[in-house]
Amino acid sequence: MRSRRVRILIVEDEAIPAMLLEEMVEDLGFTVCGKAVSGPGAVMAAEDYRPDLVLMDIRLAQGTDGIDAAIEIRQRLGIPSLFMSAFSDQATMVRAQAAQPVGFVGKPYDDARLGAALTAALQGMGLAED
Repeated sequence: MRSRRVRILIVEDEAIPAMLLEEMVEDLGFTVCGKAVSGPGAVMAAEDYRPDLVLMDIRLAQGTDGIDAAIEIRQRLGIPSLFMSAFSDQATMVRAQAAQPVGFVGKPYDDARLGAALTAALQGMGLAED
């Protein structure tokens, strides 16, 4: 068991997937400290909640972009993102590298894939248990 639960901000613009993702994250032993549906909303939520990690969808509501939001959150607050997306084309992946993500999990994902991606990301951040 973790001595301190890792706090995660979920940025997903589709309501049902966001609800299912929240349940998966909590079942994996993490705390969901907030949710957002757009890039600007993600930046505001990160400022308000100060999560350890942002689970960031790449294509968001209102035509906003998760990559741009992740870059701003990383630059302003030092909080890294783990990208989630059905879009894994080379151009998107190259753009995503500017955000210095701690990982990427393709959609659709399940508990096992999400758990593995979170564990790898947190190990890279020095927040995982040995």
